[in-house]
Amino acid sequence: MDYNLIIGIACIVAVLMEVPIYQTLLEKTGLDRKPFSCPLCFAFWISLIPFMITTHEWFIFNSIATGVLAELINKELNKS
Repeated sequence: MDYNLIIGIACIVAVLMEVPIYQTLLEKTGLDRKPFSCPLCFAFWISLIPFMITTHEWFIFNSIATGVLAELINKELNKS
């Protein structure tokens, strides 16, 4: 299992969801809906291709783990 890739993609997606330029871009292009505005969904779909290439048999599990981790990081970033 490639933990570095899971953590890296999850962190990038969680932080990307908080970048105002990304949110403005989504609104202007009309893509401000799932999977682009949801960290869990976006991380899952973004991570499928790298995991298909690197880990052939466990790529679905790795993508699910990446999505869940991205969601948890995003919730932790948004705590107030």
